[in-house]
Amino acid sequence: MKKKEIRLHPALLLLFLTIIIMVVSSVGNILNLETTYYNVNSVTGDLESQVVTINNLFNRTGIQYLVSNMLSNFINFAPLGTLILGLMGVGVAYKSGFLNSLFKWLTKDKPKKFFTFLVVFLGVLSSMFYDAAYVILIPVAAILFMNLGRHPSAGICAAFAGISFGYGANIVVNGVDNVLINYTQSATKILDQNYIVSLSGNIIFMFFATILISYLGMVITEKYVVPKLGKYTLDEEDDIDLSTEVSKKEKKGVIVALLSTTLLCLILIYCIIPGLPFSGLFLNLKEKTYVAQLFGDGSYFKQGSVLIFSVLFGFSGFIYGLRVKTIKNNKDIMNSMSYYLKGFSSLLVLIFFAAQFCLIFKETNIGIFIVVSLSELLDNLQLSGIVLIIFTFVIILISTIFVPSLSTKWAILSPVIVPMFMQSSFTPEYAQAVFRAADSSIKGISPLFSYFVILIGFLQIYNSKKKNVVTLTDAMSLIVPYTIAFSILWLLILIGFYIIGLPLGFNTSVML
Repeated sequence: MKKKEIRLHPALLLLFLTIIIMVVSSVGNILNLETTYYNVNSVTGDLESQVVTINNLFNRTGIQYLVSNMLSNFINFAPLGTLILGLMGVGVAYKSGFLNSLFKWLTKDKPKKFFTFLVVFLGVLSSMFYDAAYVILIPVAAILFMNLGRHPSAGICAAFAGISFGYGANIVVNGVDNVLINYTQSATKILDQNYIVSLSGNIIFMFFATILISYLGMVITEKYVVPKLGKYTLDEEDDIDLSTEVSKKEKKGVIVALLSTTLLCLILIYCIIPGLPFSGLFLNLKEKTYVAQLFGDGSYFKQGSVLIFSVLFGFSGFIYGLRVKTIKNNKDIMNSMSYYLKGFSSLLVLIFFAAQFCLIFKETNIGIFIVVSLSELLDNLQLSGIVLIIFTFVIILISTIFVPSLSTKWAILSPVIVPMFMQSSFTPEYAQAVFRAADSSIKGISPLFSYFVILIGFLQIYNSKKKNVVTLTDAMSLIVPYTIAFSILWLLILIGFYIIGLPLGFNTSVML
């Protein structure tokens, strides 16, 4: 008799993992596990010790914390609000027919591989907008792949891979550089008070990585993900016309919508240019550099990026709908905005349990303890050359699984890694490049990464077998090939720059 396959819902799995983490925190607390790491005081340059202990959440106090914070954990979980806001704009663009007409027009008689490359490439570029990239590009990529006659989940995977595993790459200096350079500069002062870390010190490295990652992402999607997912059968809910012909009416609608949106984009660009009359509306003008003004934590552009891109897509769909008469009244607009949210209930449940798991794990300090322990191990090995590069890369890979936050990890690791690299004649910028490469390589498959649940949610929307739930292992089976291939590629790029001696950025090299 054939055994029935047990498919554990990811929400239940996250619940079990939360309980396990609480038990582990109790054991760690009983064993009095603690460790110490050092932060660099940005003003004095002195090393300041920080003691890390395991917080026990499997006791009276821990259970009280869980019960009293359960609602706030859910409400404050980053993907919740951004997903709702982002999908409202995409819903209008899709339901009005704008995205379908646009994609049918653009993709006609063009190779499908090109659009796969384009999705991954746009994922890498849009990663600088972080939240907006996940909630805007991923559903748009799914719609694009449907219009190409492919499984929309392949588009979801390609976009997710570009955003998550290409996070450390780009063709422009962005918020990642702004965050990293502060810690890198502070760590540099341990050995050299006069060294100035360049904000554009990784730009050439990033440019090469962007092209190579986009190409490799295309290959994995074409050779593995698309064949694995197979053919997609449209549901009645999909409400999409897959005919390749675009009528004159639809073309005119697309042109009018694009021109109108271009005008709106020009206004937006004016709002992020400093120094012009009434400009700089979305910038934090208190910051000294333009990158910090645009991408820093206090930037109005960064804080409102999801709203901005949602409005752009919604506006495009609205103008198109008015032109081709798919939007006739205010009821049509509201129905379009709520289109993607109709099947949102199961994703809300998943987000609820993911929020508890991620925030409970963070509260235990287990992740920080592991990262600090790994940094001590690296510090004690006293390595140099290629061996140092490889071991550091692996240490960061493992650390990222437990602490996906880029800034938290680099604050702990930079006082160890940067001086170690400088003592081996590597520049601080190269140490920073190693970190950003390793951090990008594996973040997307960590259950502690808040946007991993969004991946599962989107895969469920386009699940061909509606009776079966998309499990954690289902999502992993699609994404793990990306992280394996990208980890190898990132490491080869790092070693290649070291061996060949290519400049990392403008006036910045690998070696001191």
